[in-house]
Amino acid sequence: MRVIVTVKVIISIIMVVWLTMIKNTVKAYKNNIWKLTCVLLLAPFILGGCGKSIDVTKSDTTAIYIGKDGNVISTIVEDFSASYYDLDEMKTMIEEEVSEYNSSKGQDLITFQDAVKEDTFVRVTMTYKNTASYAEFNNITLFCGSYEDMKAKGYSLPSTLVNSSGDKIDVSSILEDQIVVVMDEKIGFYCYDKIAYAPKESVWNGNKNVDLSAVEDDLCYIVLKAD
Repeated sequence: MRVIVTVKVIISIIMVVWLTMIKNTVKAYKNNIWKLTCVLLLAPFILGGCGKSIDVTKSDTTAIYIGKDGNVISTIVEDFSASYYDLDEMKTMIEEEVSEYNSSKGQDLITFQDAVKEDTFVRVTMTYKNTASYAEFNNITLFCGSYEDMKAKGYSLPSTLVNSSGDKIDVSSILEDQIVVVMDEKIGFYCYDKIAYAPKESVWNGNKNVDLSAVEDDLCYIVLKAD
């Protein structure tokens, strides 16, 4: 089974490799991915939160958008200020990882849209056919489905969810067919529909966008408004 290399780790690997002037092949990067990941976890290189725009591709910091059909748009924003960072090399690595993943699945589940340098940052935009492909490719937790299906997956809503006014809600009031998102990334979250409840530490940027970067729980639960 292939080792899954997340897009964020790809960007970080390039930064670490260039910083130490190590010039290895993509295969060498993948063989050492877990060692590099452990090192990278010690540094706060992933930016959380999101901008005020309703378009996730315009987000100032790392964020995802989940569409009504379950598709995911991911925007990763990272520091890219060092003169020795190579944008073309990073694009090549991402393209190769995406191609390998799609080939292993026999269909195009992921599309690398672009990586653009903006001032001192790089913005990487990816699209995923569904939440499952996003979760697997990036080796993270991401569920989007009914409250009933969420419970069947073994998840339990915390009693600390709040509405946009900060008022604590009664979990028992949530309908079985109400849509719930479960994710472990503490980043910006955008959605196709209005958000009813989110973790208490969330920063609300309108009714379809919350910043989860300050959430303390291991998992973030976002409940959408009932139809």
